[in-house]
Amino acid sequence: MKEFLKKNWFVAVLAVILLGITIFFVYDQNKDALPGKTAGGSGVVYSFDGKDVTADDLYDKFYAKDGKDAAFIVMQRKLLDQVAKTTDDMEKNAKAMAQQYINYYANYYGDYAATYLEQQAEALGYESFVQYLLYSEKSEILDRAYIKAHLDDFWAAFTERYSPRIVSHILVQFEDVEKPTEEETAKLEEVKKAWASGEYTFAQLAEKYSDDAGSAVNGGKIGYLDKNSYNTYVKEFVDNGLATKAGETSEWFTSKYGYHMIHVDTDAAEDLLEEINCLERILTMYPNMEKAAMWDKMNELGVKFHAEGLEDSIKAALGVKEDGTVDNTPAAEEKEDE
Repeated sequence: MKEFLKKNWFVAVLAVILLGITIFFVYDQNKDALPGKTAGGSGVVYSFDGKDVTADDLYDKFYAKDGKDAAFIVMQRKLLDQVAKTTDDMEKNAKAMAQQYINYYANYYGDYAATYLEQQAEALGYESFVQYLLYSEKSEILDRAYIKAHLDDFWAAFTERYSPRIVSHILVQFEDVEKPTEEETAKLEEVKKAWASGEYTFAQLAEKYSDDAGSAVNGGKIGYLDKNSYNTYVKEFVDNGLATKAGETSEWFTSKYGYHMIHVDTDAAEDLLEEINCLERILTMYPNMEKAAMWDKMNELGVKFHAEGLEDSIKAALGVKEDGTVDNTPAAEEKEDE
């Protein structure tokens, strides 16, 4: 489950509100005499997808309804709607994910969890938490496309820092590896013999024998793993996962859970980028990546600003430099949590 709901709500709200104050100030200072282009007697604030949005539009339709942050939110949503049209599957997934979040936050807020999440979404200017999740998915699509288009700029540094890969495993569970029972020992020998026979692929072996029921049904697939996965998996698991090359299988090793064998499915960028944990790790290493993706898409779609000061405030919010680029310097290396 994504960590941004636990860590970034306040930061996100604060950033949007600060930007919104700037946008509303621009409107307030120019509502009576906006320079440049006009439409229907009202100054055009920005143009998008061949349509003009006027100061009156923003004030009457958005500011009065949603508050100071409305102008930026509307632009962002229009941008994301150009990136990905909402589909029935997306709506279905968003509703299912919303329920997962409600279940998770019920551990902290009880019956108030759903209300809490709705309030957080409304604080960001969304009509519902489901709508927020829909646009989060669209944002992921935009970020992933930008990353794929700029792999040569950062992928080598990312892989050197984190050594990312997708792994699968087989677990033969032991209550105490130092004091194995006859039944546990017999099960381990049976699995080892089956693997040595060559009759099974790793996925087939995992599906038939692994005691990790959650991954066994998926051929043993665990998913994303890298050098910062020690806070997620036991040390022995991460150590062996990192020591095994792509396409290869580790030797048997033990942890407090029993005996494991790991297969590294892939370390290819095209596969890793489909993993949300990999995407989030990249965005952590490159904290301005999302801003760079948005600014790049705005330029591609030809977004134009007509209100004095609005373009500058948007550029400032996105960290656009004088040369028209966004500084995408990697953050300092995270400390491994072992």
